[in-house]
Amino acid sequence: MPTVLRCESLVRRLGERDVVRGASLDLDEAESIALVGPSGCGKTTLLQMIGLLDRPTAGRVVLAGHDAWSLSDAVRAELRLAWIGFVFQQNNLVETLSARENVALPAWRLGASRREAERSADALLDRFGLTARRDAPAAELSVGEAQRVAIARALVNRPRLVLADEPTGSLDSASADVVMEALTAAAALGAALLVVTHDPRIAARAGRTVSIHDGRL
Repeated sequence: MPTVLRCESLVRRLGERDVVRGASLDLDEAESIALVGPSGCGKTTLLQMIGLLDRPTAGRVVLAGHDAWSLSDAVRAELRLAWIGFVFQQNNLVETLSARENVALPAWRLGASRREAERSADALLDRFGLTARRDAPAAELSVGEAQRVAIARALVNRPRLVLADEPTGSLDSASADVVMEALTAAAALGAALLVVTHDPRIAARAGRTVSIHDGRL
């Protein structure tokens, strides 16, 4: 399978401490990896570097054949929008927008018409059992509903790389199963999937598991 993501010797230094120490990882098309490790070991920091949100102190993130952190801010933002779906620990929804508008927003930004973006959003919201809540402002959603909306938003542009930081941490077991089925289905359609999780049931659904301790993979 073609390699979607290549991390080469990533380092992230905060003050005098290296939070991530020389992490190297390849992730292929249609492959899923669970990233596990104790709290504070560097999982989220590594995910943010891969997701082009946090600049590495050293090392490279190669996406679409490009050293992503050597690109201009504008080009890197376009690459992130087109290639990466990111599910945050805190859902990061726009509270003044409806569930439907939150999911549709990345598709609008990528160039879809409003109708096309909303059609894609509606299909994902239906998949996550949220059709009745599509017009609700994000601020009025429950924690579990908001997280499912955030995952739908991450998938709306059919990204090549899906990064999920504890995507089921706020969900009951039934909702967690729905979410993981959607994420693994995205991988089955060709997306590469990297999931940070503390849940052994979630980790077991990935194709392989990588552990991180004290910033080292």
